[in-house]
Amino acid sequence: MARPDFETFRELFLSCLAEHTGQEPSALAEKNWSEIGSREVRYGMLEAVKEKLREKYGVEFEANQRLVMIEGPVESAVIQAFHELSTICLMERINAKIRARMN
Repeated sequence: MARPDFETFRELFLSCLAEHTGQEPSALAEKNWSEIGSREVRYGMLEAVKEKLREKYGVEFEANQRLVMIEGPVESAVIQAFHELSTICLMERINAKIRARMN
């Protein structure tokens, strides 16, 4: 399966946040990431996004402290999480090519 494009990822990310907070995705996009909840709550939301990605696309990223502690708007968290996902997918493709050459 292929990873989602940025807009699809953004919608998925904001919908997971909306499910956890009960707020509208458009309102969440305007907030600061640190206002969404405690570190534990933000970590849980990142894990929910990761699980949805795994279910729908067969890809995932690591929900780590760097993402939990992002300073700035929710949009920054979306962008950085997508960047992490893209990097992991790129590394997996490179590794698959290397393994294919070895066989």
